[in-house]
Amino acid sequence: MPNEEKQICIPLRLNMRVQSELNKTKFIVRIVSAEDGIKPGYVCESDVAAKVYLSASEAINKTYNNFFNNKTRYPGPSILGFMYKYKKKQSLFLQKIESKNYCIEVFQKKERIAYYIDISPTEVWKKTGILKNYNGNVLFGIEHPITINVLKNYEKLPICSVNEWDNIEIITQAFEQHLKRRTIADLNWHKFFIEWKEQESSIIEFMTHLKPLYPPNYEFTDRELRAWRKMMKSVGCTNITPYKKEESKPEFWTCAVDPSSDHAALLYLFDKGLLNGVYKNEPEFIEKNNQLKVIIDKFWNCFKEAIGVNKCGLDGKQRILSIITETFGFREIQKKLQVNFEYNVVISFFFINKINLLQFLLDF
Repeated sequence: MPNEEKQICIPLRLNMRVQSELNKTKFIVRIVSAEDGIKPGYVCESDVAAKVYLSASEAINKTYNNFFNNKTRYPGPSILGFMYKYKKKQSLFLQKIESKNYCIEVFQKKERIAYYIDISPTEVWKKTGILKNYNGNVLFGIEHPITINVLKNYEKLPICSVNEWDNIEIITQAFEQHLKRRTIADLNWHKFFIEWKEQESSIIEFMTHLKPLYPPNYEFTDRELRAWRKMMKSVGCTNITPYKKEESKPEFWTCAVDPSSDHAALLYLFDKGLLNGVYKNEPEFIEKNNQLKVIIDKFWNCFKEAIGVNKCGLDGKQRILSIITETFGFREIQKKLQVNFEYNVVISFFFINKINLLQFLLDF
């Protein structure tokens, strides 16, 4: 309300301790819980009685007066480090972190008289023109282990969930943070998420879903794909690929808020060998693949040799199957075809019955 008195809120942390030096004597004020468990209490650790006061001013002044037997008074916010002189007047400083920017607000008599913002604590404190001998990181407290841990956890939090993908303003934050500078211009990146959200399944195969956004034969860089994955994580997606990532294997993601059921389903299919092109027993697959390659190479070598040594007959045709039969074995081919035939009718048999000769050879 316009007529209401303006209030300034100062954040306090339970068990926060602030040391000040007054009259060449160190005083430590600690924030505790008051008797009602709601309001903060203040204890001066230099006070033998360890009495809990309801304000920092009272805690420091009572203890100071007992030490020096005088009535000198100090303002509590100044003792806690919130107050400092700005343009020769005692002022209250509030520090904030907003959207990865660092801000400082300066108040005098409950009126904000200055506001500074920059990309780092050091730079924003330089703009104030005071406390030049102090590191901005220290003044903001971001080098404290607790603060570092909180900031790390904050960075891991997703910007939004699948329910907010339609909100272009929110999801664009993820695009600008992770992908904008690492991909092509004029990319309809939002389509990637909208089509994913609108499909019946919450699961996609990453590259299959991604490639239609780009020009044909577009070559992705590792840096670009890493940016996509970071962006997907930042908007609530989860990688549920049930095996170690390799270039040749599919990569599965889900947009489900709880990815556990999708991950369990893929893991089941993988364990049962039901994911096409993905083999749980990789050594066995490699061995079978090598055996298959030997058979294919054997066939094409025979085919090449047959063409090279057989001249055209009177009808202008080459008879090449005899050499291939000698290599693979006539009885084996006859057994596979389950018919009696002469060498010169074998090719006709394949064409008439539309049998895939290569597939036939692979089945040996």
